[in-house]
Amino acid sequence: MENTLSIQYECVPETGSTNTDLLNRAKKEILSAIVVRRAINQTNARGTRGRHWDGGDHCLMFSVAVPIGRDLREISGVTLAIGTEVAESLRKQGVKAEVKWPNDILLNGKKLAGILVETTKSPDHRFVLVVGIGLNLKDGLRDDGYGRACLADALPVSDIEKTEFWLKLLSSAVVFAINNVRSEGLKRTQALWDTIAAYKNQTVSVLEEGCEPYDALVLGIDETGHLLVRTNQEIKVLQSGSISIRSKKK
Repeated sequence: MENTLSIQYECVPETGSTNTDLLNRAKKEILSAIVVRRAINQTNARGTRGRHWDGGDHCLMFSVAVPIGRDLREISGVTLAIGTEVAESLRKQGVKAEVKWPNDILLNGKKLAGILVETTKSPDHRFVLVVGIGLNLKDGLRDDGYGRACLADALPVSDIEKTEFWLKLLSSAVVFAINNVRSEGLKRTQALWDTIAAYKNQTVSVLEEGCEPYDALVLGIDETGHLLVRTNQEIKVLQSGSISIRSKKK
């Protein structure tokens, strides 16, 4: 089912977290539009597993709140779909972005953008999806230990400074991904992922909660968005959440 709500853009100088702002708003009121909230500075921006996201004016940080239905099964795999569409939209602008399963965006093997997907329920008992994105625009960000990339690595400064363009481009990609998953599942995502996946047909180190790290060959994704890898013993199906993968390249 396609979401036909209009998109409402808003920008504030500073807040704790745009994701938290929209989650709290959606719990208290029924949203009459898709809301895109940007903050120039976020004092408590966070990524997956509660990691702090460093940004300021070196980073474009915003969140998108999208009302959906009462059944979360209709958006199964949406996290992967959002990451894939964000990467694809960047590639169309000349940025050779890749998706590190399930939804980190890489450039030249380093993290270019992070995506955090959360849900809450509104007063009408419908779910609201809140998607936070942090896109590194230029150098100067603190390295988190995994390497940071930025748009300045791929584009001239004059293009990078068009923050409103990037905001609308990526927020539109988020809304498109959600609508597409609701209407046809992950068919488009599977086709796109094969062409823009980081580490496809490469050996990676798999870090699974409660287990010793192990090496595996990345094969692809299945129809539900789970990652398929081959170890020495078997083909394994990995579900996102408590699993991360790391490149074996030095």
